[in-house]
This record gives sequence, C-alpha cells and structure tokens, in this order.
Amino acid sequence: MDEHLTRLLTEFNTFFWNYGLAFLLIGAGLWFTLRTRFVQVSLLGDLVRILGRRTRAASSGLTPFEAFCVSTGARVGVGNIAGIALAVTTGGPGAVFWMWVTALVGAASGFAESTLAQLYKERAANGSGYTGGPAAYIAKGVGSVFWAGAFALLLALSDGLIFNSVLSNTMAIALETTTGAPRWLGGILLALYALWVVRAGAKRLAGFASRIVPFMVAAYLALALGMTALYLERVPDVIRLIFESAFTPEAATGAGLWFVIMTGVRRGLYSHEAGQGTVPNAAAAAECAHPVEQGLVQAAGVYVDTLLVCTATAMIVLLPEGAAASGLTGIELVTRILTDAFGPAGGWAVFVLALFFALTSVIGNFFYSEMSLRVVTKNRTLLFAFRAAVVGMVFLGAQMSLGLVWNLADLFMGLMVLVNVTALLKLSRVVTTLLADYRARRAEAEEPVFSKTRIPEAMRRGVSLWD
Repeated sequence: MDEHLTRLLTEFNTFFWNYGLAFLLIGAGLWFTLRTRFVQVSLLGDLVRILGRRTRAASSGLTPFEAFCVSTGARVGVGNIAGIALAVTTGGPGAVFWMWVTALVGAASGFAESTLAQLYKERAANGSGYTGGPAAYIAKGVGSVFWAGAFALLLALSDGLIFNSVLSNTMAIALETTTGAPRWLGGILLALYALWVVRAGAKRLAGFASRIVPFMVAAYLALALGMTALYLERVPDVIRLIFESAFTPEAATGAGLWFVIMTGVRRGLYSHEAGQGTVPNAAAAAECAHPVEQGLVQAAGVYVDTLLVCTATAMIVLLPEGAAASGLTGIELVTRILTDAFGPAGGWAVFVLALFFALTSVIGNFFYSEMSLRVVTKNRTLLFAFRAAVVGMVFLGAQMSLGLVWNLADLFMGLMVLVNVTALLKLSRVVTTLLADYRARRAEAEEPVFSKTRIPEAMRRGVSLWD
C-alpha cells in the first residue's frame, strides 16, 4: 500500500512541479523583476548597508542581521552539498549556470514576499517582538482567513514536522556511518536538541543563529577556496565549461537543458526557498525602519545560498577532472573529493559542516512554522502540542523509512507555493508602491522611515503598525 501510494505521489509531484509550479515560479520572478525595475540588482548597495546593522533592536524585535541568519540557516542545509552535487553529476556543468539564473530571478520574488511580511506584521501576544508572514498578508492583504489558515497548516506539516524528520534521518545515518552510534541514540540526541529549540524562544534562537551561521558558511567557502587553490590552473576551464554546457545542443536535449531547468527550479526551491513562503516568517520578526529593508535583506539570502554556497559545492565537484563521472553522487562524492584533497580531515570537515547545516535548518524550520501558526491561533494548548510533535518527529525520523513522507513534503510544499505566489501576484501593486516610497525617501535621507499614511488608503487595510 505504501509503495503504491509513494509511486502515485511521485508521479503526481513530477507533473505538478515540472508542468505547473516551475512556470509559475519563473513567471512570478520575472514579473517582480520587471515590476520592481530589477530591485535585486539596482539596490545592491543598500542591501549591503542594511545587513551591516547588527545593533539590538529597541523594541526587542530581531535585528535585520539576526533575521537574515535565521533564514540563511534554514536555507543553507545538507541539500546545498548533496543536492547540488547530484544536479552537477546528472545535469552536467551547465546546471550551475541555470541555478544562477534561477537565483537572480527568484531574488525578486523573495524581495516581494519579505517586504509584504514586514508591512502586515503585528505585535506578538506577549508584547515582545513580532509575528507575521504569508499567513498574515494572505489574511489581511488578500482578505482570506481560510487560505491563511491553510497555508499555516501546510507549513507546520511540511517544515515543522516532515522536513525536520528528514533532517533527523540524514543526521542519524551520518552519525551511524561515521561513529558507529546506533540510530536510536542519534534520535535521542537530536530530540534533546529539538527540545532546546522549541523552548528557547525567538530571540535566543536568532542570537544562536547569528553566531553559528556566519561561521559555518565561511568555513564551507574556505574549503572551496582551498580546493580552488589546489586546482588553480583548472579554474578558467571549469568556468568556460559551465557557460558552454548551458547552451550547447547537448545541454538542450534529453537530460540536458530542460532537465536542468526543472531540477534547478524544483530542488533549487528547497535551497533558496524564494516564493515558497517560508522566509517571510523570519522577515516579519525583524525591526526595520521601512518594509523594503527586510525585502532587500532576504533577497541577499538567495544570493548567499545559491551564488556562494551552491557554487562552492559545484566548484568542489568540477575542479578535479573526471570526479563528476566517478559513479559517486551527492554528499558521498563531495566527501570523497575532499578526502582525496585534504586527507581524513577533509571528510570530517564535510561531516561536521553538514551537521551544522542540518542543526541550523531545524531552527529555521521550527521558527517558520511556529511564527505562521501564531498568526492564525493564540491557543497555547495547540502550540504546545505542535512543539511536542516537532520533538517526537525528530526522534522518530531518525529511525523511519521516509520515502512516503518525503513525497508528502513535496506535495505540501507545492501547495504552499501555489497559495503564496497567488497571494504575491494579487498584492504586487502594494509591493511596487512600497518600493516607490522607499526610493523616494532614499533620495532624501540616509535612512528611509516608513509611515502607512504615505500609501493609498485602500492599501492600508489590515496594516496594524507603521503609524
């Protein structure tokens, strides 16, 4: 029964993503790129300036940098190693180019959803910090409480429960392979970590992420730079190969260009998450002077995830000539390459960094899910039950076979994308109005300060802050 259902879900998800959501995501990204006049590129200087603000927010909301680290911690996961290595070995070097294109286009959608999350955020029930995200802008901006609740439920099931169980499974297997520890022991250790996560609170989690995420990203990039130094003479050839393979006739047939684009959109979404509706839940928690600021910050997250971390994996795989054709794939291929280059220390470095990637992803997944649930319910019993379920699924996930639940995650995430992108397109005029106000204020002052009185009255519906 499970095998039959898994096969049906696999076939449906393939059709749903390849012939529906892929075009929706690309179309939405292009739409917002044009409507915002390439905001993800034109305001790059502002993006860097805003990220540099690391001071504590006076109202106890997160700083822009903390919100960035929470979302980047969720984005940069084990898939940035295993998934990208798989894409390069199956789609060829040209896959890297199409990942870059997808990131550049997706950054505009990421900007739009995080800007809206800031506009429609509200004070948390305890008066400390903010809540918001897609559930808020769907309920307040679009005016659909039903779809807001549906989105929050899908996010809690996919990110809070299923994705965390998959991460637990991956970490427990890696721990068993590396140290010989039984998977039940790995499950207990991971469940204890999850228990800390669900009890820590938003500010402690954000503080932890702001210390760990920069370190783990820098360490992984350092590994890639080490590989680049070892194979310096190969760098021009690899770069040329990436561009040539993206446009040669071979790349455009069979498992070539079409396969690469579909894989880049579908699996790339797991990585940079633009348009999925997850990242805005962290964006809403930040303290900003203008909603557009957090939109720019989260667009930066797309760049860090794809243009830096994913590219680092691609270079590790492509620099040693013939490594991509070795028959290995995923994290095993990256581990073998780095072990050959740096000895056992290289393999251990992959294990430790993959562990950190997974641990910070658990934080982000829980943060997103609870933030979204808090928009649609203040019921403490329900929220407590959700936290208990997260811990339980982390423990069970370490020991389960996850074929069926992974396909369910694919389905739930696809439905989330459908709901979220539809809402984004409905609210696109709000996004462009906010951006026009930011650009006008930016021309007059160093730090634009937003007030909802500067947007049309019809757009103020549901905006409870920003007086």
